[in-house]
Amino acid sequence: MRFLCNSWLYLLCGLLFAQVAESPEAVFQRLRSRIAIVPLAGERESIAGKYTSTPQELASYWGGGGFLSGEDLHLFPDGTYIYCEWADIEALTIYDKGTWLVAGLTIELTSDSEVTWGLGRGCSKLQRHYLLLHRAGRKRDALLMGLGCALSGFEKDSKDDPGFMLLVNGLLRTEVYNRPKAEKMRTLLMKTAWHPEQFKQTH
Repeated sequence: MRFLCNSWLYLLCGLLFAQVAESPEAVFQRLRSRIAIVPLAGERESIAGKYTSTPQELASYWGGGGFLSGEDLHLFPDGTYIYCEWADIEALTIYDKGTWLVAGLTIELTSDSEVTWGLGRGCSKLQRHYLLLHRAGRKRDALLMGLGCALSGFEKDSKDDPGFMLLVNGLLRTEVYNRPKAEKMRTLLMKTAWHPEQFKQTH
């Protein structure tokens, strides 16, 4: 017998079966059960900086060897950002840029109108929501954990060495930006790494 739902039954079905997103607070508590972390509180100016997947601290785990690829997220004090990727066979390239804001324990990214291509699929370091944290006992520390594949990867593989896996899956701040330094970096990136013609336009 076929079961036919009218509009209000479809709505009810959606409410019953929709997955409820976990709160950032719940995610943070779950991470803290695995590694000593503290929420990164502050305004844009104190959070701004270069966050990277390839910090020297991570390289030291395997003897200081170099990386073949990486991702950098530049959070500027004025509330704008630039996200770049690079590899041994790819020059440093801007994949996304726009605005960011602090929302409780997270930051949220929104692309600007010049980014007219899709951001792709898979487990990119580029996310729309990141958990803000720093490692306990390190006052100058700042790290972003994407609330997507990065979080899943950390939870899957962090049993033996959570400190290492936090660096593997997160983005660690390696530079702090004041406004003059941020503007200098933005100008350099836009001059050398902004190549929108390389991307397929979607509209």
